[in-house]
Formats: sequence, C-alpha cells, structure tokens
Amino acid sequence: MAEKEPEWLLLDGYEDEPAAFGVPPYIGFHIRYIAGVFESQNIPYRYLTIDQWRRQRFSLQNSAGIVVLAGAVVPGKYLRGTPISEREVNEVLRAAPPDIPVLCGGWAIRLWRQAGWLPLRKNLFLAVQDTDATLAHYLDSNEWKHQRRNTEQWSKWASAGASSKAITDHPDLNGPLTYEVEVYQGCVRYKQGCKFCIEPKKGVPIWRTPEDIINEVKLAHDCGVKHVRLGGMTDVFTYMAEGVVEMEYPIPNPEPIANLLHGLREDERLDILAVDNGNPSIIAENIEPSTEITKTLCDTLSDGSVLSFGLESADPEVHTENWLNCSVEQLKSAVRLINKYGREKGERGLPKLLPGLNFIAGLNGETTESYNYNKKLLSSLIDDGLQLRRINIRQVEGEGFQKIEEKPFRQFKEWVRDEIDAPLLQEMFPTGQVLKRVYWESHNNRIRLPSNLSEEHRSSSIHGKAGVSFGRQIGAYPILIGASYLIPLESESDIVVTSHGKRSITGVEIGLDINSVSQAQLQAIPGIGEKTAWRIVSSRAKRMRKNRDVPAFESLEDAFEGEVPELVFTIFNS
Repeated sequence: MAEKEPEWLLLDGYEDEPAAFGVPPYIGFHIRYIAGVFESQNIPYRYLTIDQWRRQRFSLQNSAGIVVLAGAVVPGKYLRGTPISEREVNEVLRAAPPDIPVLCGGWAIRLWRQAGWLPLRKNLFLAVQDTDATLAHYLDSNEWKHQRRNTEQWSKWASAGASSKAITDHPDLNGPLTYEVEVYQGCVRYKQGCKFCIEPKKGVPIWRTPEDIINEVKLAHDCGVKHVRLGGMTDVFTYMAEGVVEMEYPIPNPEPIANLLHGLREDERLDILAVDNGNPSIIAENIEPSTEITKTLCDTLSDGSVLSFGLESADPEVHTENWLNCSVEQLKSAVRLINKYGREKGERGLPKLLPGLNFIAGLNGETTESYNYNKKLLSSLIDDGLQLRRINIRQVEGEGFQKIEEKPFRQFKEWVRDEIDAPLLQEMFPTGQVLKRVYWESHNNRIRLPSNLSEEHRSSSIHGKAGVSFGRQIGAYPILIGASYLIPLESESDIVVTSHGKRSITGVEIGLDINSVSQAQLQAIPGIGEKTAWRIVSSRAKRMRKNRDVPAFESLEDAFEGEVPELVFTIFNS
C-alpha cells in the first residue's frame, strides 16, 4: 500500500474577539481564510477543532506542517467548546516533528508573545499580522515574513474558505453550526478608539460589498450551512457610513445594510440570521437613519437578536480617561430606539431585537464610586420600562490598566444578577411562555463534557430519564435553558418556561404524552410533586398490564383524577 501523502494540519483553537465569534457553535472567519489558502493552492490539509484534538491526540509524524489559530481574547464561559490554551499550544509543538514548519497565529498568540512567550523550536513562526497571508507567503517563497492580506486575497480566501474542510469537516455542520462572516475590518473610531480594545488598531474600516458577502454565504449554503451571523463589525450602523474619515459621528447609510440583509434572506436555505455590535453614540447622534436601519434589522433578523452596546462604564471620569464609546445619555437614547421597534416577539417566542450592555472593570480612573454610576444607570433603564437582553461584566485585559478591587467588583456583579438580570428574565420569559426550537447540548453540566459526545447521550432511549439537560436556541447570546430530566443531545424541541434563575431559565418540553411521560418529566412540572408523579406512573402501569391494546388514560383529567394544573394543559395539549 502506498504511503499517504503528508498533509498540513489546520488546528482550530477558536477565536473570540470583540467583533469575531469562532467558539462552537460558531465557525470563525479567520480559520476559514487559512483553509482558503490551502484550497486555493491545492495543498493537502486536515482540519481539526481543538476539542477534537483533546479527545484523540493522533500522531503528527506524517504532517507536512501545522497551523494553529489561537484567537480568543475575550474571557468568558463557553457551553459547547473551550478555546485553546497556551499550555495546549506547547503540547502540540512538543508533539510535532522537529523538522516541519509550524505557524501560530491569532490575537491570543500576539498577547502571549508580548507577555514573553517564545517557544524554542526550529521553523516556528508567530504571526502578528494576518495568519492567512503569512502562510500564503511561506508556501510561495519558503520564507517566514509577517504579511497582511490585500483586498483581492481577502475576497479569494473568503470564497475558498466557505467551501473548505473548515466547513465540510466541522463536527457541528449538521447541527447548530453558525457561520460568522466578516462584513468589515477596523473601527470608525480608529483615530482615538477605546484604549482597551484591539479593533481600532486595525485602522480605518475596510468594507466588503453586499454582493461579495452574499456570494460567500451562498457557497457556504452549498456545503450545508444554515445559520449565519454578520460579524467583524464594531458597529452594524456604520457599515459603509458617510464621513468615516472626516466626522466624529459618521452618518449611517441604510441602503447597503438593507441590500445585504434582504439579499441574504432571498436564499431560502438561510435559517437563523444574527448581527454583531452597535455603537450607541452613532445611533443617538443620527436618529433618523438609525431608525431606518433598526426597522430593517427587525424585519430580516431572526428573533432573539442582540445588539451589543459597549458602554464599559457610566462613570464620566472613566469615559474620558479611556476614550470610551458613548455617554450615558447617548446610550439611553440608543436603548430607547431599539426597544421601540425590537421588543415585539417573533416566531420562536423571543424579542426580535434588544440591546445588550457591556461593562468592563479595571479601566483607568475607576473608583468604587464608578460602580454606583453603573447601578444608577441600570436602575434608570429599568424604571423607564426598557429591556436589556444581556449584561456582560468582565475585567479588562492587557497592560496599562488599574488593579481591580475584588470586593466592590464582586458586589456590583452580584447586584446586577439579583436586581437587574433576574427580574428582566421573568419579564421577558414569564412562566407559561413557549420557546421554540431549543437545541440540547449537554447533560448534568452547563459545559458540554467529552462524555456527552457518545451515542448514549444522543439516543432516544434516555428521553425522560433522571438527570438534567441544558440547551439553547440557535443565535447570538442565547438564553441558557435547563430541563430537569434527560433529553437526547443534538436534538431540538419546544419548551414552556417553568422557572427562572439569574441568567438562565428552566422549562419542560411541550407535546408530551400522558400515556408515555416519565416520572422525572412529570416531577419537572410545577405543581406536580414526587407523590403525584409516582401515582400517575404506577396507575398507568397497572392499567397497561390489564389491557395493552388501549391507552391507559383517556384524558388528562383521568390521569390526574380531577383538577388539572393549568400549565399541564400547555405541556400535554400543544
């Protein structure tokens, strides 16, 4: 048998930047561009996610070379996948043959390198510009050199990557895979952007045309992609805006974003469509065109869409010292506008479009009083009857910022979860509300464990058994949903909300059958305790022993022997 030709390994360590999602269920665009380089040059390669590598560490001895993308720079908790760590990159380097080329790229690599990480290895290159362009230069010249992609390469590799192995070999392709597409690079605040953010460092925005993006997504649809998020944008409202170079507040241009969104929706293969961030100051200073864009977003996006607003701090001193995005009044104006048009619920039971809000602790000028400014702002938004879908609180990353006082930071975070998040969840998702198409992803732990990938956890035979299932609806920043019994993973079902946590909700599937429901499923329904659940299940078993040819219970009233809790009708009669 002929020996297999050596191939490159493309290891997806995931990216998670302020304007780029790439942790499952998302597939990032930078990893696809790298794959696009291999595709364009007809070079044999293998695509693996870091989670696949963790489960089965195969030999690298027949590798022609290795490319590792490590792009996670936004700290967070991930349900479906975990970004590669510096330790794991070192493990890959040790496992690689000493004579093959290895390229490591992504923002995490840049940050580790700045912190002094420099592995001792021959033919290793740490890219600090575009990993795809750096790889292409090496393949053409056998020389390592930092490179940036040009516009022609950008379009070429984006198209080639749309039908690459990063798509066709992705483990989530036939599940919740969401295709993150890059709409533009850079930030309109490139001259004096937020000091903590990497986006202004990318310079003046470079737009892709609606036609180029639509064509790329069509290629992805051809390979089975159903869900898309328009990413890479620091602000959807400034896509192809007017006066980007000259003006502090460029004027939004409603036509290009409408052409893009409606053009994507014309393809019936597109299911879930979501977008990226919004800049509250741009919205507030340009209400008329921003209103038109907001209406377009509500008409074309899938319900549950979130516009992340980067306020970071409501303290005016922190705002000035860190060149932050917007003032409190600008934020309120933007939140009011999005609420005006986006609160209506869509077909899956979610508000069509709501703002999210980001806070960052540790910025220069911050004091304990800064948290009081934040509290006052949040309280005023709630008092005005406004809704926020997501409040993200994190600590600043990188050098040049203050040390965070742990106690006031923790107290602020707890206050937000107790006083803001929990009441908002109850308002948006009241008990009895039906949420459709929940995709189940893990058992007995909010984070999917390797054991959850076995066929046992996907089998219909476990349905209704004791345990806990966690799932989400597909989309940006979906709410975590728990069920107090096992549901086959990688399956979808509709649920009714039964209770609330601070950042999650609990539900029970609708459409259950009283003649097959398990005791665990019955006990998950509020108002039905262990005693009642056991009586129903045991009574059903006795009746079935007498006659298996007819249903044990003729009706819910028959099963409950009298009055039936109202929520039960929703669960069993839907």
